[in-house]
Amino acid sequence: MKNPVLRTIYYSFPVQLIILHVKKGQLLLLYWIFLFACVLQNFGNNFGIPYLFLDPEYMGKVSWLAFFIIGVCLGIFIMAYNISSYMLNSFRFPFLACLYKTFEKYCYNNAVMPVLFTLTYIISIYHFQLKNQLLPFWMITIQVLSLLAGISFVIFSTLKYFQHTNKDIYKLFGVATHDGTHDDVKVISPIRDTHLKKQRRRGWRVDTYITFPFKLRLVRSTSHYKSFMLASVFRQNHINAAVLEMVIFLLFIILGLFRDYKVFRIPAGASILLLFTMIIMIGGVFRFWLRGWAYTVLALLLIVINFLSGFEVFNFKNKAYGLNYDTTPAVYSIKSLEEKLSDYQLQKDYETGIVSLENWKKKWQERGVQKPKLVVLNVSGGGVRSALYTFNTLAEIDSSMNGQLLQHAQLISGSSGGLIGASYYRELFLRNKGASEILNHKQKYLNNISKDLLNATAFSFIISDLFLNFQQFKYNGQTYLKDRAYAFEEQLNENTGHILDKKISEYYLPELKADIPRLIITPTIVNDGRSMVISPLQSSYLLKSKNNSEYKEALADGLDFMSFFEDQDAQNLRYLTALRMNATFPYIMPAAQLPSDPAFQVMDAGVRDNYGVQISIRYLIAFRQWILQNTSGVVFVQIRDNNKYEQSQMKTIRSLWEKTMSPFKNLSSNLIVMQDYVNDSFSEYLKTLYGDNINFVDFQMHQNEDRVSLSWHLTEKEKQYVVQQGSSTDNIAAIKYLKSILKEK
Repeated sequence: MKNPVLRTIYYSFPVQLIILHVKKGQLLLLYWIFLFACVLQNFGNNFGIPYLFLDPEYMGKVSWLAFFIIGVCLGIFIMAYNISSYMLNSFRFPFLACLYKTFEKYCYNNAVMPVLFTLTYIISIYHFQLKNQLLPFWMITIQVLSLLAGISFVIFSTLKYFQHTNKDIYKLFGVATHDGTHDDVKVISPIRDTHLKKQRRRGWRVDTYITFPFKLRLVRSTSHYKSFMLASVFRQNHINAAVLEMVIFLLFIILGLFRDYKVFRIPAGASILLLFTMIIMIGGVFRFWLRGWAYTVLALLLIVINFLSGFEVFNFKNKAYGLNYDTTPAVYSIKSLEEKLSDYQLQKDYETGIVSLENWKKKWQERGVQKPKLVVLNVSGGGVRSALYTFNTLAEIDSSMNGQLLQHAQLISGSSGGLIGASYYRELFLRNKGASEILNHKQKYLNNISKDLLNATAFSFIISDLFLNFQQFKYNGQTYLKDRAYAFEEQLNENTGHILDKKISEYYLPELKADIPRLIITPTIVNDGRSMVISPLQSSYLLKSKNNSEYKEALADGLDFMSFFEDQDAQNLRYLTALRMNATFPYIMPAAQLPSDPAFQVMDAGVRDNYGVQISIRYLIAFRQWILQNTSGVVFVQIRDNNKYEQSQMKTIRSLWEKTMSPFKNLSSNLIVMQDYVNDSFSEYLKTLYGDNINFVDFQMHQNEDRVSLSWHLTEKEKQYVVQQGSSTDNIAAIKYLKSILKEK
């Protein structure tokens, strides 16, 4: 490189460290790439991942303290990045051992990525908070200053620790360090350049390094030092770095042990930074001590871990809280499924369903209506977005109908967040014997159902689930593992005022007496794709029609939970667990393993039917005769947090990458759209069965350009938008249409 200025820049220590990381430390850079993508909202937008950093919550609210904790954990991550880089690469730069405050100078020259990210992060916070949280500029500035305070606190504390514990070449051997002021330079002379080319053969060429505040200094030759002197300096520094790593590991353990206390539940974004810190440090230790053998040993370690996970003691499976796993497991086979769908069982469950319908009809007759309209409610999945939209839509309808919606409704079906919102609304209706209390305190309940569920779940996943987790709790006399599923349920329980913390059997009488609509939960069995129908009233007729039990070729496509796990205390299943299993998105929450032989796991109901339409149609087919004789018709209501026509819009495939990935990406992303096609066909069939005795009413949420995320966390702007959609022009028209139908005799 002929230009002396460019040569000086190129061979400066900061630039060479960047080149070194690009060439040999790609794994370290991946963490930064992920963080940049998150704060720039280029990754995980649909699942709300950027909000973990741009809108962190602590103790239930976004505050300066949440940003301070994020800053502390970001500072820890930055120092872990510096420590790992120093341990792995310091031997390439012998001149470092001859400097005063060796590690501090290394951090100063290795600050390009941390500084770039911090600046990007700050700009992103201002942009996001102004646009989405609608906060004033001064309040955002306080948040940013809190973030910087957290970063600064950790960095200065860490550097102070190394300043007092690290030893340079003078402290170890009494040799003078190379930090004289006479080394200030502007360019490298040709003679000096020739000398440094020789030095490059022994290590990584560096001509200059930077000291505080932004002073450029020459790198001096270390050839006159004994190699063992330089190695001793680095070895002593590495030992001190290892001590700091142990402190951070201890912090992980403490947070895990006390995670049940809200004060220890740090923001999920901070948990991610701590996780990256642990991975960097563990990976750094592996590579430092094992060098070329690191990846081989790591591969062998993963094989051993996979082997050990096959043993019960190391297999930390999630369970359905309330079930008995100590008794003989239920036999899961085609034969056992068919046995549970015997003519006797079908008739028995059908008669129980008729009792509930008769009680519902009797309540209307007491009001002077001989043949009421029967409403079935179908609610879509979609995280907190759907929970909030469903609850708000039910309240909007009730406010226009004098609280009569759930009096007309006999069935609620759906998945994920929508069923959580409907369950909360139904429980409030049951407790207050009507909708007036809900409508009078609507905003309070909207705030409750829209509270964050992601923070506690992500925190538990990162702090405990990824490491050895032996913490347990007792429920109904049974012992279970505390994992992120437990954290999710406890957070949901707290958000909803503990009113949903019931056994599934506690809804048996209210549903049988028709005090509230029946609510059927249908998580999907991961192993074979069947549905598991959870209802306090046994419902085998939803799996096989009692009128078609002679059709032997039809396979049972599901199981009735209450009858199948009767010997495993099915009646004691925690209702919150049923809702959680119904909303188990892959990897976000663990799939619950049921006490069967062979054991099977369940996940989100949305895999089979995100809108609950198919269960509702089966219900209407099963009780068609009674409904036609005893009602003035059926109203089939769908409440969905998306718009059917917006969902099915064509997307152009442009780039080579998109063409390569489209067969996989489009199949998964269009899963919900394909369900609409199937559900529309079923609805047409239902229309042929009921003719003019059925009406369909849809409540749909339109998405704007800034799509509301499919997440367990919503921003204030998103919450406002979702609530506003409850009274959109289309929904107001749908409410008027629904009212007109229900008034018909």
